[in-house]
Amino acid sequence: MQKAFVTGANGFVGTALVRRLCHDGVNVTALCRDPGKGEHLSALGAEVVRGDIQDLHSLSTMKGCDVVFHVAAVKGPSAPSYNVNVLGSVNVVEAARKAGVGRLVHVSSIAVYGYEVRGNVFEDHPQHPSSHDYYMQSKALGEAAVWKYARAAGLPTVSIRPGFVYGQGSSFWSKMLYQLVKQGIAPLIKDGKGSAHPIFVEDVVDLLVTCATHPDAPDHAFNCTPDPAPTWAEFLGFYAHMTDRESPGIRIPMAAAPLAALITWITRLRGDPTDAMGMIKYIGRDVVYRTKLAQERLGWSPRYTLEEGMKLTEPWLRSLN
Repeated sequence: MQKAFVTGANGFVGTALVRRLCHDGVNVTALCRDPGKGEHLSALGAEVVRGDIQDLHSLSTMKGCDVVFHVAAVKGPSAPSYNVNVLGSVNVVEAARKAGVGRLVHVSSIAVYGYEVRGNVFEDHPQHPSSHDYYMQSKALGEAAVWKYARAAGLPTVSIRPGFVYGQGSSFWSKMLYQLVKQGIAPLIKDGKGSAHPIFVEDVVDLLVTCATHPDAPDHAFNCTPDPAPTWAEFLGFYAHMTDRESPGIRIPMAAAPLAALITWITRLRGDPTDAMGMIKYIGRDVVYRTKLAQERLGWSPRYTLEEGMKLTEPWLRSLN
């Protein structure tokens, strides 16, 4: 891989990927809707170009690239979620086809499986995204569209499905959870005994690079998660330790259906519904997104334990105080 194109380059995962690629000596073209927000990418050595995956013409700058990393995505109301995560993904495939790109690496999500999962979840598990979650729906539709159009175009494609990506710069799985734990209001379902799925950002980047270069990666999707999975108590416990709290949060009973239904109704009125009940049940379940396929086909498994990843994240979180 000599030249790579990265969508969503100034986001959390995109920035970490650009940093790794530039460090490895890859010539990187970083797509940003506002190049002024990509100065940190230029400092890393990337060429920052203006563009939007919703505008097919603006993606012509990927010409001459060996690999396209499609990282861009949004979470929000139905229209922008569909326009970016589905139609935008189709544009990326079409632009890559026109540019003669050698391989497309697409960032999907474990969200495509939905909340009704339990036990071991392999990549061929049926996808049932919640009807109350536009992000889930759009990511599942977006991945399906990528496979459909890439195969029709004969474009070698790989998809990864990350879990809860945390690390320095993570706005939700690190910063938000840290702040909730610090205030003692992080929710604990079933005393935190259910499965959590945190994956350190550098492990995600490592799988992306592996998928871009390994000869056996194309035409496959790979889970990108901790296997086995830690519990929520273990995950949030690291944030509790950072904030010198004995407990990471408040216990919420599983029998919270009325409140959950109210939350779902309110968020639907706002135009960005959250399946609160589905989420509560999911958080309390034992689920492991198995990474056997990546281990056997690519020789990949997470290099960072949860303890190691949290230690690397802690200085940044403490600097936010």
